[in-house]
Amino acid sequence: MDAIFYPRSIVVAGVSDKPDNLARHIASNLIEFGYSGQLYLLGRTEGRTLEHPIYSSVNQLPPNIDLAVILTPAATVPGLLDELGAAGVRYAVIESAGFSEFSEEGAILEEELCRIAHKWGMRLVGPNCIGIICTDSGICTIFVPTAPEEVPHGNVSLVSQSGGVVLTCIDSLAAAGLGIAKSVSVGNKIDLKESDYLRYFIQDAATRIILLYLESIVEGRQLVELAAQSPKPVIVYKSNTSQASAQIAQSHTAALANDEGIVNAAFRQFGITRAMTFREMMIYSKGFTLPPVRGNRLAVFSRSGGHAIIAVDCASQFGFELPPFSDALIEVAKPFFRVNVIERMNPLDLGTVFNFDAYPVIIEEAIKLKQADAILLIFNYRRETIPTARAVAEKIKALSQHYQIPIALCYFTEVDEVNYLERNLGFPVFSEVYEAVQALAASRDHYQKATQLQTAQHQPPAVPIPTDAPSKTRWLISRKTSSLLPLDQAMQICEAYGIAVAPWAKVFNLSQAVEAAARIGYPIVLKAISEQVTHKTDVGGVVLNIPDQVMLASAMLEMEHRFTQLNLKPAEEFLIQKMLSKGKEMILGAKRDPSFGPVVVLGLGGIYAEALQDVSIRLAPLSRTDIEEMLDELRGARLLQGVRGEPPADRFALIDAMLRLSHLMVENEDILEIDLNPALVFEHGLQVVDARIVVSG
Repeated sequence: MDAIFYPRSIVVAGVSDKPDNLARHIASNLIEFGYSGQLYLLGRTEGRTLEHPIYSSVNQLPPNIDLAVILTPAATVPGLLDELGAAGVRYAVIESAGFSEFSEEGAILEEELCRIAHKWGMRLVGPNCIGIICTDSGICTIFVPTAPEEVPHGNVSLVSQSGGVVLTCIDSLAAAGLGIAKSVSVGNKIDLKESDYLRYFIQDAATRIILLYLESIVEGRQLVELAAQSPKPVIVYKSNTSQASAQIAQSHTAALANDEGIVNAAFRQFGITRAMTFREMMIYSKGFTLPPVRGNRLAVFSRSGGHAIIAVDCASQFGFELPPFSDALIEVAKPFFRVNVIERMNPLDLGTVFNFDAYPVIIEEAIKLKQADAILLIFNYRRETIPTARAVAEKIKALSQHYQIPIALCYFTEVDEVNYLERNLGFPVFSEVYEAVQALAASRDHYQKATQLQTAQHQPPAVPIPTDAPSKTRWLISRKTSSLLPLDQAMQICEAYGIAVAPWAKVFNLSQAVEAAARIGYPIVLKAISEQVTHKTDVGGVVLNIPDQVMLASAMLEMEHRFTQLNLKPAEEFLIQKMLSKGKEMILGAKRDPSFGPVVVLGLGGIYAEALQDVSIRLAPLSRTDIEEMLDELRGARLLQGVRGEPPADRFALIDAMLRLSHLMVENEDILEIDLNPALVFEHGLQVVDARIVVSG
């Protein structure tokens, strides 16, 4: 990847001497940005531009050029790429459009590019992109004229699926005083994908913060696992979210664990900060330029009482504590106040302190006394105070860097002055209290999750699984007659992995049913085993609370009659099951996502599962900590603790079952979906009442 961002030689293909030629703009940008390597220009006809010759044939170029930047009509790109590959070029940025994003013919051309790249061992950026930027090496392959001052040097690197978003982010980073280390527009990403660039930026010495703008996630599992290993914060703006609701699946799990739900859960689980707007990308980037927030204590100093109240609201929303200030700090602050009475409350109201040089003094004392894990200074002033306010900002910057403690500066003044500080201070400045606290919270959450992930790597296996569980499961799946496993086979798979199920028996006729019911004990449940039926309750395929043999016979006859009325084939197999009651109904589910792999769902169960949408999602394999977090995320978590005299649900049993379900999904790639709904959780223990398993093929 160094050959892309630090090439010793570049050829730009598609250049002419016309002033509006896009490839010429690329060459001009490289020159303007100070690229010091060998630059070659390739076009249809020979000529000269930008004090460089234009060659008309690849054969005229020296061999083994590091990088080719191609902007020619799509139909010409495969042949040109083949010639460049034969000449020793091994990396290419294809900025041309007109491929799979445009037409079926374009998709065929794209396939040809892949074939040629494989033939020569080439790696490709794009096609359909605006290329790359590296402020270290003077690389800028954007095909519109761009001045170096528009792309200030910084330590943020960007991966974007959209060229336009690259330009927007560059402008936003410049305005925020952050700047760019590297950027890449991935386009159709037929070869190099977001995970490849992320892996490179994690190791890149010039990169401190990584931003990704993605419209699709092709290798989600790889992406999040890379982010979890990164010592650098990863911020992702994932758009194209509305399509998730367009696909409604038959199973509860598939409907609940839609694409957006999985993306959000995966990002939380693996420590990725998700932004929902470009502004949030900048807010979080500012927060990560500060030293890490390593705890929950926030100290607020405000010149305005109103802004202090806003800070209290924001701190509460983002889960910060506001501990009162110590007597020692108040004694240091007291001489600067015009009144003798100072509240020890946090926020500390500095409204009567007109010696602004006091602000750094008080804040430094708070740092020395270890009053907080992060500090917020809210400073509102007018034009006449600008020199003093700027001096305060410089001192706060020095304190933050010297003591390695995050201090969020929230300045309320004229817009021009805020813009000046953002561009020139070299330290983040916020113009909203909410955004300042939001940035600090993102930093806190990221570093807490990073610590948790490191600890999880050294934890022993979460739960013992029978050694023959995978082989039993494979054998049961091998007997399938359709993708939906019969209920009895689904129950046996649960049992193989140690997931407790309600006592049951498979029967074929009334006499067997009577015998099984007597063995299990009334009251019992009768269920039809039918490949035609997804949700048995919808067609009368379940009868609950059968008290005796007479009612059992009646239920079987009624079920046969109802199937006939609905033009369904009468059930030839039945499940007799112990009727359970008084347990908390939960849904334990899993699905295999094409991008993220095995995903596990936990939520409120029974008929309300989809109606209430109270679920939590994680990628498998799960740790105990993951499941604890899932339980705490549920809005109905309070119900599991016992309300109005009810006993609490067995949290340990629920965690144990989820761990076993996680193993089941990870170890059996043929399983696409699992619904254990409901799973009844009692004061002691858990038992699955119904199971639905869908397999591939």
